[in-house]
Order: sequence, then C-alpha cells, then structure tokens
Amino acid sequence: MSTTTIVIPESLNNIHIYVLDLYRRFAGLPGASIVIGYIKASYKDDPLRSVFELALLLFAVKYFLSSKKQANKPTLAKLSEKEVDDLCQEWEPEPLAFPLGELEKWQLADIPVTQGSVGPHACVDARDVLNLASLDFLNFNSNAVIKAAAKQTIMKSGVGACGPPNFYGTQDYHVRAEEDLAEFLGAERAMVYGQDFNTNTSVLPSFVKRGDLCIVDSGVGVSTQNALKMSRCRVQWFNHNDMDHLEEILQELQPGLAEEKPITRRFIVSEGLFVNFGDYPDLHKLVELKEKYRYRLFLDESYSIGVLGKTGRGLPELFGIPRSSIEITTGSMALAFASSGGFCVGESDMIQHQRISSLAFVFSASLPPYCARVTSTALHLITNGDLTSEAESKIVASLNTKSESLSELFSSDRSLQPFVLVKSIPLSPVIHMRLSPKYREMLQLPPVYGGPQSAVAQAWSRGLEAEYFLDETYNLENFLLSKIVALCKSRDVLITRSKRILHHEVVSMVPELLVCVTDGVSVEELAIAFHVVKESILAVTQQVNNHTAFRRLEDEL
Repeated sequence: MSTTTIVIPESLNNIHIYVLDLYRRFAGLPGASIVIGYIKASYKDDPLRSVFELALLLFAVKYFLSSKKQANKPTLAKLSEKEVDDLCQEWEPEPLAFPLGELEKWQLADIPVTQGSVGPHACVDARDVLNLASLDFLNFNSNAVIKAAAKQTIMKSGVGACGPPNFYGTQDYHVRAEEDLAEFLGAERAMVYGQDFNTNTSVLPSFVKRGDLCIVDSGVGVSTQNALKMSRCRVQWFNHNDMDHLEEILQELQPGLAEEKPITRRFIVSEGLFVNFGDYPDLHKLVELKEKYRYRLFLDESYSIGVLGKTGRGLPELFGIPRSSIEITTGSMALAFASSGGFCVGESDMIQHQRISSLAFVFSASLPPYCARVTSTALHLITNGDLTSEAESKIVASLNTKSESLSELFSSDRSLQPFVLVKSIPLSPVIHMRLSPKYREMLQLPPVYGGPQSAVAQAWSRGLEAEYFLDETYNLENFLLSKIVALCKSRDVLITRSKRILHHEVVSMVPELLVCVTDGVSVEELAIAFHVVKESILAVTQQVNNHTAFRRLEDEL
C-alpha cells in the first residue's frame, strides 16, 4: 500500500503559523471566548450565515472608511474667489417677518413711551398722566416692601438664575415661592415657570397628546390657543360661557368615547377671569359636568388670582369650591403679584410629571430669583394684611370696590350706550368696552373678525403666508379706537385698547377699549377719568357717525 506525502509550501506554513498566533492573541482578550463560540456554532449550523455576515462587515468597513468628498468630487464645480463673492452679494435672505405695510405704520407710532417708573401716575410721551393702562392690579409695583425685597435679592443672587430649573437654575427663592403658592391656593404642590405666556404652552402639552380630547371655551386667550396647537389634540369649541352648549357637546361625544381603546385623556379648558371678555364661567356647573362625564378641568387663573374671592385666591374661593376639584390650575405672576413668570398648582403627581416632561421647565432658563422673592412677598402681603369685618382682605376689597364703581359709571351712562357696550363684569379690574351693535351697524362693521372659517385663517392654514392680506376693516376699527385713546392721553388719562392679531388666533375677535383699575388710583381720580374717557368716546363716535366717515379714516393712516 503506497502513501502520499503532501508538502505544504513554506509560505502557506508561515500564514498558518501567523493565523494561529493571531488566534491565540485574540483568545486571550476579555469576552473573546463568547465571540469564538458564536462563530464556531454559526459555522457548524449554517456556514453561509458566517459568509454573509463577513460580507456585511467588510461592506460596512469600506462604507465608513471611504471618502464621501472623493465620491462627490466629480460633481462639484470649483468656483473662483470672485465668483464666491458675487454669489454672496446676490444672496437675499428671506425676511423673518412680513414688511410693515403702509396701512400698519400707525400702530408702531401708536405705542406709548414711558419715562421713569410705571405706577398709578406715570410720565408717558413727556406728559404726566393717570395710568389706567396698567395690569398691576394691587399696585404692588409701587410698594416699598416689594421693592426692598427685590433689591435685597438682586444684591445677593444677581438678576438671573443662569440655567434651567433642573440644571443648577433652582435656588431657595424658587422653592419658597412654590411652597407659598401651594399654601396660598390650597393645593398640594406648585411649580414656577420663567415666562407666564409660555406656561400654558408647556403645561397642557405635557398631559395632552395627539388623539386626546379637549373641550374648550371659545373665549380663551392666545396662550391657551397656542397650547392646544402644540399638543396636537382634538379640539371641540363650545360657545363662550354657554354651559348648555358644553353639555350638549359632552353628550354627543360620550357614545364614541366609551368605545375608544385605549381610553383617551380628556380635558375641559376654561379661564378664571377671561382675558378677552372680563367675565368668569359658572365653576359649579363646570365641576359638575367634568365629574359627570369623567373629564379633567384645566383652569387658567392669570387674571383672577389676587382679584376674585375674599382673600384673592381666585375663582374657587369665589364659588366656595376646593382647589382639589380642579386638576390643573395655571396663572401669571406678572399681574396682581407685580412679578414675572407663571405658575401651575395641583396634585403632587401632576407637578412631578411636569418637572421631567414640561418643555419650558426642562429646557428654558429658570425664573430670576428676585422675581420668585417678589411673588412670595406679595403673597405674604395679601395673606397677612388687614382684614375687613367680613374677613375680606382689605387690599383685595379695595380693588373690587374701585372696579365695581368705575364699571357702574360706564355701564349706567345712557349717553354712552348707543356707542359702546361694557362686556366685563363689575368685579373685573379690566373694563372691556366694545362698539355697540347699533353703532357697528351704522358703520357697516361685521359682528366679529377672524375665526376658523375666515379668509385669513384659511389662507394661513394652506401655508399661503406670502398672500397674507391685512383686514382693512379690522385695521380701521382699531385705528378708530386708537383715536379715543389718543384723545384721552391728550387730557392726561392713559387707557389702552386690545392689540390682537387675526392670524395668531383661531377664535373670532372684536376690538376693544380697555380701562384698567389699580388700587393705587383713588375713587376721586377714577371719577375724573370716567368723564375724560366718556367725553373722548362721544367726541370721536359723533364725528365718525356713518360708513362714509368711517372710511375717510383711511386718509389719516
């Protein structure tokens, strides 16, 4: 029997020795036994799999190591330095905002300029005026205790928090302000935000997502409207303060919602004192309906905190309803508290959820420490201040008395009734006056502007920003109101008007005159101001008393 001897070339033998050496080195690495076992098992059971995985590995290595610039090099055109300069000179960036039209320029000139501090009496456009355009309802902006607290905090901690609340932006002042807010409003916990306008746009989207449902009062402000847009939830609007219409919608939706899986989150959204109307909802009915149909209640109390209730604790105190009946309460600290920022109060779990999911809390700078200190000081002044014989806070009672007094003067004056209509309730420190239906008919003005089906809303919903047009009638009605404001200012009384932008809101709107009451103005001064405002309204409306005269205002723009 013959045998065959195979002689391995020396080169292959060297490769074999080299591979074995690599294998021994690799086997000594931590975790190498797992990889080797996997490769052996893979080759034994399915050798094609190992080949395929090796091919993918080689492709990945080649892909990531290859030069993308080299691959695209043939398609790139080499430009000279002069050609680059010419292209840069020719480039015109898109404008960040639409250019100011000729018919809008009056609005820029209409903004009053204040010299010095702002209080019940201020210097505006070089005139000393009685300031009835301020939202400092309790006159805390002029309070010596508030000023001293702010100054002391600034000297100790500076003017900024220098970071988001969750990342070295929270100081002891913020913690104290949250504790004071929770105690004052009768809630488990509270949290503060750096900006009041962004509070709703951060709180509501933290709990409501795409597919969830919100039943919303059509009178809510633009901050809440933006919050609904950002949440991308389903929205059903009910007529302003119409509880019958609200219940009708709840009944219609109930059968379909009962079959939804999983159960959607559902909120009823309203305000404590409506920023666009100056009135409040029937809180008893809201709580009854939300419990009956198993909804949660979201209430923005920006304008009602420090104003409504015996001690300024808002709409629940006025109605005698515990704060626990309202799942989420938000508000502004820039109004009655003369501070800045916003807040949210409610149950501990609800607050804790926001600390890890609310965009403004996680990513935005924290409230300046002195603003948090001012809020705490304002709360202490309200809570520890003198009380009336009926256990009312004297400062809140004083504001309410002055608001009711001035509102009654405007509402009961028969000479004004053909021209203006008071929409706000007597307790509202902001008196809302609109042109009356009779006068609107004389000028051929529409009942409302904007809204979901308006021409402006449809243009913007289709992305036709370039074709946006200014509603000339809306602009002209605002100009008419500005003439009343200017006439009042010429007689040393400063009032203001609503400055709402049609394409920024999804609800309909009507321009308004706004007369703001602060506790720093005396009853006698309010009586004088009433006559100035009244005479200014009559002077302008009697001059512009028909459609032709109204259109002639365009010549003044």
